[in-house]
Amino acid sequence: MAKDPICGMDVDEKNAEFSVVKKGKKYYFCSESCYEEFMKK
Repeated sequence: MAKDPICGMDVDEKNAEFSVVKKGKKYYFCSESCYEEFMKK
């Protein structure tokens, strides 16, 4: 289980709709809004 870096929710990597690799690390998100917030940084 991965943890959404924005809201802290647990995210199943296999079923995550939103993810991104940034600086060599893969991040998973519970929702599009958390993904978009992360991408603003």
